[in-house]
Amino acid sequence: MNIGLVVTRKVREELTDDFLVKIYKESGIPYVAEFGDYLTTDVRDNELQGLLIISENDMSKFVSEADEKLGINPLAIEVLPLQWFIKKSENYKFTLLMAYIRKLMKQDLVYRLQPIKNVTITRRSLIRFKLYDYKPYPVLFDSIFAEREINTLISSCPKNLIAKSIEGVAVTSPENCSYCGYCTAKGYLGYLEMPNFTTDQLVYFLNAINYYDEKARALLFTKSQDLSISEGQYPLLVPSIASIPDVFVYVVYASGLIPVIVTGEDLTELEKKRLEEIPDYFPASKLPIYKINKKEIDKLNFQISLKKSLIPEDLPLKKYRRRTLYLWAIEEMKNKVKLDEEAVIPDVYFVDVDPNKCVLCGVCVRACQMIVPDMKNLNGSLSLEYNIPMCIGSQRCVKNCPENAIKVERFAKLKELKKVTVNQAEIAKCRYCGKPIGSVKVKSRVDTLLINMGFSGTAQYTDVCNECKQKMLTKMWLENYLKIKGGK
Repeated sequence: MNIGLVVTRKVREELTDDFLVKIYKESGIPYVAEFGDYLTTDVRDNELQGLLIISENDMSKFVSEADEKLGINPLAIEVLPLQWFIKKSENYKFTLLMAYIRKLMKQDLVYRLQPIKNVTITRRSLIRFKLYDYKPYPVLFDSIFAEREINTLISSCPKNLIAKSIEGVAVTSPENCSYCGYCTAKGYLGYLEMPNFTTDQLVYFLNAINYYDEKARALLFTKSQDLSISEGQYPLLVPSIASIPDVFVYVVYASGLIPVIVTGEDLTELEKKRLEEIPDYFPASKLPIYKINKKEIDKLNFQISLKKSLIPEDLPLKKYRRRTLYLWAIEEMKNKVKLDEEAVIPDVYFVDVDPNKCVLCGVCVRACQMIVPDMKNLNGSLSLEYNIPMCIGSQRCVKNCPENAIKVERFAKLKELKKVTVNQAEIAKCRYCGKPIGSVKVKSRVDTLLINMGFSGTAQYTDVCNECKQKMLTKMWLENYLKIKGGK
């Protein structure tokens, strides 16, 4: 997205023109200017799709009218208060601006939103012909197919506004949505996103901070601009505390920054609930996740210092999005601190397969939407392998296993986050052509079932492939036909 940077006269004096030119050159954005009557024309001429504004004033009225006056979706505008820049080093100010510019460049999802009809009509709205508004209701990043993810998103909405759709899920009545983002925080994969607080945006924001400031210490998740922040603390504006996924907090730590969730007296009941759900520590460690009132930010005293890491920016684009990001965070943290191998890892499920019951039929492989189980043919042996870190506990393998050989009853431990071979058997081959037809366990199981059901004669054909079986049946049919014809 084409982003413009707009500042007030006071901000321009504080930052200086040389500093703004430096931002212009480094960021590659097409437009940097002071507020003026020419802004409307400049936005059109530069084809701007978003704005980063720095101001000492309340800009809410300007932002709300941006779609009418500038042709920009109001949700594609970010406003930063001047107080965040006062008495800060040039590098801090530079880093903070670069982080927000990179965040805004990934704000494509706001243009998938449809304007919402105003519930109440006022005299002011009639005068302005403003009968609609833009609200940040959750939207899909891409089509989603995982049943577990879809059901989780549907059940998480406190207003029951999420339903199944062709793409996966959708908000049925955006005008009734509270825009809390709670549903987006509860998903395992992150396909449903708050359009102004996405997984991609977090990754780009963190990478900008770690790239430009080696002394950065903490990232503050906050919905309030009224913060007194210190050097090294970088505030990230969020739609709501309820919209913060656990994975976002983990990734902050793995990148080398300390996550801090800033609260206030204005928390809703849902935000309080979400705050309690967010873990107090990074998995398998004693690294705290700070949850602090905005009035007490100046009391923060971090004793932790971690090596900085840049997050691979393609991770959120991969098929399993936040799950891939989560696993990266755990692996990256192993390189920074010692993690407890016996500790339980939240939201990663352990699959227990009984090799005495499992016949390697492959039903679980076909049923799983996360591609956790996989069958491999190696040197005449068939093995069933489970990629434990990818399991989100859908239970599809459990429900579909014909032998009741699978259980998914607990979270995995850190030491269990790996691919494991759960069963192995020789491959049965067609006695005529030698073609593989499955595991010997499947053949043995089918033989037993046929004999118990009184079809002992049929059991002699379980070691014959379909092609050879058809040839045998055709030959038998021809022989019988010729006997009948000869008899006549």
